[in-house]
Amino acid sequence: MSEKDGQISIKQWARFASALRQYADAQDWENVRKVNIALIKALQQAGKAHDIEQKTARAELKRVHSQVLQELILARDELAVEMSRFKSQQPGLAAYQLTQVSGAVDDL
Repeated sequence: MSEKDGQISIKQWARFASALRQYADAQDWENVRKVNIALIKALQQAGKAHDIEQKTARAELKRVHSQVLQELILARDELAVEMSRFKSQQPGLAAYQLTQVSGAVDDL
């Protein structure tokens, strides 16, 4: 089956993996999302891999995709922890700001 028949080249699968890795390394999650959408469409278009080269290329892409997904989950979890920490500090920060304001008035 040629690329004209809907088959995606091995180089194209490698480009998907490279783009996923590049954007994940930069923590550019929006572009990771866009590549993922394009990847889903390409996989649907290509259908099942029949030859060993295609299977190997897709297996490598699957490995990179899995790594990027784990990194995204980790980044999401770290952000959730940071947001929780930020929210827990808000009452103390507000109290501190009030003491600063009241101290400034007393200094006049």
